Amino acid sequence: MRSSYHKWTPTELQYIKDNHSLLSDDELAVDLSRISGSTGITAPMIRRQRRKLDLKKNRGRKPKNRNISEENRINFDLRTQVSN
Repeated sequence: MRSSYHKWTPTELQYIKDNHSLLSDDELAVDLSRISGSTGITAPMIRRQRRKLDLKKNRGRKPKNRNISEENRINFDLRTQVSN
């Protein structure tokens, strides 16, 4: 089953660019769904956009106990509120 069309905003694409090496596609999908209020963002949609943007994931296992910058998520929240 194919999901509905999602028009990507420049801030969403920038969030993917900024965090593709820190977060998995699943985590990016959950974050963008929460931040933007869109419930239909899925990991395959993130993967497709990441490939369109020619962003490659690092190979191998992710390092344990990685510290993700909460500041980056807050900045995205502020940019989203300004653009709406």
